[in-house]
Amino acid sequence: MTSTMTSTSPGAFLLSALLHAAAVGLALLFGYTLSRPDQDSPKIIELVAGEGDNYGAREAPALGTEGGVRLKVPDLPAPKSLPEPEPAPVTPAPTPVKPVPVPPAPTPAPTAQSSATTGDGVPNFKKKIQWEIVRGDAKAKLQLRREREAEAKRLAEEKKWLTKEEFDRAQKSRVATKGGSTKAPQIDAEGIAKGVVGGSPDNKTGGAGGKALRNDNDDVLAGYYAMFKQRLRTEFEPPPGLSDSLKATVEVRSNLDGSLSNAKIVRTSGSREFDRAVIEAIGRVRMPSRPEKRAAETIEFVFTMRERDER
Repeated sequence: MTSTMTSTSPGAFLLSALLHAAAVGLALLFGYTLSRPDQDSPKIIELVAGEGDNYGAREAPALGTEGGVRLKVPDLPAPKSLPEPEPAPVTPAPTPVKPVPVPPAPTPAPTAQSSATTGDGVPNFKKKIQWEIVRGDAKAKLQLRREREAEAKRLAEEKKWLTKEEFDRAQKSRVATKGGSTKAPQIDAEGIAKGVVGGSPDNKTGGAGGKALRNDNDDVLAGYYAMFKQRLRTEFEPPPGLSDSLKATVEVRSNLDGSLSNAKIVRTSGSREFDRAVIEAIGRVRMPSRPEKRAAETIEFVFTMRERDER
């Protein structure tokens, strides 16, 4: 005699509870998978600008000369609100004035014959030619005089300018007489020669080759690794004709003196050219010593053909 399991039996209740628990567990696992951040996406750390190995710098160094003049620019005052202009009064249009007719001018009476004509009304060409000769001669003399004056003025201006040797001799003799110095005081901003515009004069060490003027990251070791990846990206020479989506997992030993060793591909990208280019780029990277009290370690990271922020 076989027994049948009904919906009210203990076995059916236990099976229903297990099914419901499995469904809830799958839902929680699916939600965690969706909300989990991508492990391949590196943490973006802004390195400060300026040349150097100062991966722990919080501010970029200012461009200038150490010990130079330090000026404090006062804040600009807030702009004052100007009063609204009063509307101009509207004046009525003037009444058009009718033009008054002007009587025609009287015709002048004929005068005596000019000296350029003869008594019979025929032009006197002789006097006209003589007049043209006199006028042309006067113009030529005037032009010649202006040219001479311009030449004399130019020569006078040239005498005012001294050559560099004459100027230096004059300055030396003047300083020797007064007992002064020929060097002018140097005016420069306080900073370092390899700083950047907009940096802080408090940083006398240098930057980290980044782009930011300020770095709020407190993790010095994270900044060290960020500078390593940045220099690796600079040294990397992508092989032509490969996909931008290639990526490989790399392992390398970071020693105390900053040297890198035992670089190898843990997970290949599928392209031998890409994997070889990554290993060769690691061999060209030069790093400073690791942060103090940070032991040597083997790091593992994902290197892509193209950075995500470049897409």
